[in-house]
Amino acid sequence: MGRQLLGQHSLEGSACRLRLIRTDFRYRLRVDIQCDVGHAATTAKESEVLRFGGATWSTKFGFGAAWVQVDPPVDQIVKIDAATETVTLAIDGGRAVAFTSDAVWVAVGGEEVQRLDPDSGELLLTVPLIAHYLDAGHGSVWAPTPDGLVRLDENTGDVLAAIPILDVGELTDVGVSDTALWVTAKDSGQVVWIDPVTNTVVTNIPTGSGAHDLVVDQNGVWVANYRANTISRIDPATGQVVATIEGVGSGVGIDSSGDAVWASNMSDGIYRIDPATNTATLVIEKPQWSYGLAYADGFLWVSGVETNEVSHLAIPEG
Repeated sequence: MGRQLLGQHSLEGSACRLRLIRTDFRYRLRVDIQCDVGHAATTAKESEVLRFGGATWSTKFGFGAAWVQVDPPVDQIVKIDAATETVTLAIDGGRAVAFTSDAVWVAVGGEEVQRLDPDSGELLLTVPLIAHYLDAGHGSVWAPTPDGLVRLDENTGDVLAAIPILDVGELTDVGVSDTALWVTAKDSGQVVWIDPVTNTVVTNIPTGSGAHDLVVDQNGVWVANYRANTISRIDPATGQVVATIEGVGSGVGIDSSGDAVWASNMSDGIYRIDPATNTATLVIEKPQWSYGLAYADGFLWVSGVETNEVSHLAIPEG
């Protein structure tokens, strides 16, 4: 099937038209916004919308693709190739992913972690482990479990360390920096700072209720506290919260493009956080719950819990 115009609408209060174009039979809609400026017409960069049979959640980018958690009716991790914007791989039972130099690791069914070939999906090894979140770094794959943080060798899957983390409630997510591991605990609203040299807890850092997704960049550790609807910025050298940004973070998803941090909100869209001023600005309006967020090559991949969609959006200029 070729491109098919499904509808065209004028946007109230502007000289813009929004067109919905179907580009194949099952999954893809193209959103094309055209705006008249004086006597000339300019076309904004197009964005793809892929639809799925269930809610779309956590989103990460690696090996030239967005890897998105989809459920229900069947829990899966789907790989969306960035060049073609098509699904090229689906991993049944998948809940979370992490990337090493030559493999993708997937938490499957809350029962095991699998090491897979990122192109073919070939199963390379399996580690029995109760895990729902993953990250990789320091030659290891890191998995929060009911008892703490487990460190796996990124090549063999051998358990290198089991780090007890007590009295913080459910461990929610994990991020890696050059010198540390950062583990969120949503029920107690804390981030646990781990030393990867000694495999011990350095300290617990209160951030806010619902501490969940996080991203580490050259400007700090950024934590989305979804229940508090705040973003906490942690100085990784001291473990101190140096800024709290109000009114953003309820969507859970957060990522960095280096010059900015991008965060999803449950009710209104995607915010850009300026690390120079710690201020948040709504830049992409999406009235439904935007959840997962991944930055790559000037675009954001955004998942939608209520719409069952993944959007591939050009970052607005300015």
